[in-house]
Amino acid sequence: MLGETLTLASAFCWAAGANLYKVGLRSMSPVKLNLVRSSAAAALLFVFVLALNKYEYFLLLYTPSAAYLLAASLVGWALGDTLYLISLKHIGVSRAVPLTYSYPLFLVPMSMFILHEPFTVSIVVGTVLIMLAVWLLSGQKTIQPEGSAKVGFVAGILTALCWALGVTLFKLAVASFDPIFTAFFKILVVLPFLAIYLKVLGPREAAPSTAPPKRSEVVSAMLGGLVSVGLGDMIYLVGLSLTQANIAVPLSSSTPIFSVILAAVFMKERITTRSVLSSVLVVVGATLLLSPTR
Repeated sequence: MLGETLTLASAFCWAAGANLYKVGLRSMSPVKLNLVRSSAAAALLFVFVLALNKYEYFLLLYTPSAAYLLAASLVGWALGDTLYLISLKHIGVSRAVPLTYSYPLFLVPMSMFILHEPFTVSIVVGTVLIMLAVWLLSGQKTIQPEGSAKVGFVAGILTALCWALGVTLFKLAVASFDPIFTAFFKILVVLPFLAIYLKVLGPREAAPSTAPPKRSEVVSAMLGGLVSVGLGDMIYLVGLSLTQANIAVPLSSSTPIFSVILAAVFMKERITTRSVLSSVLVVVGATLLLSPTR
């Protein structure tokens, strides 16, 4: 029961982080915010690695599994999370989160052909439900004053694709690495690439404001990283190691429901019937996709 509880708690952490990121995106570009939040998360995870003596797993980085872990970090977190922040910026929390969490739509075929997992009736039904959720989201008229709704929608779909590939690669690597170390290592991989990208292409990247970020916006980005990437990712990976994947992933897919609620309460975002229905469809679809037929 502990694994299931931790996985559900991680979904709440990710939803809380999404709302905190929205504050930071008022003045920071998605890549800069990703660097800020990842730095904060790295500091937190470093403490856990030292305190729990997980640094010994560095000795396993010469194994073939390390290649999967490296690729999962770059695709799933460096690229995927940056696209996620772009989607948040353009279409808001209540729309971007349900869209990006449609990643089981891509994960299922990858798991079939790469991980050799079975194809069932529940997969067909779950896929249809998630496609319907994506259709509902793409049909909404945006009320966001900044950016383009089309950019946000495309970024959300690409995020789901990157996350699905990242999870698939992680499944190939997880047998060799401790989950807490894995959470820390992926941040170590991502940080240099984000820093280089920001240094080389940062001046050409469109920023929401020419003014420097306010202290409250930087703090929100850091808190989002601590809660979502640091605590959320860590307890998710620990929970995943304690229970079955087909139980953990559907539970973590409840993030859209938490996000819609938090966005309405704290961010004062306008919640439409389509947003709520899409969130429900994604959760139901993900549960069907990742649950075995009894």
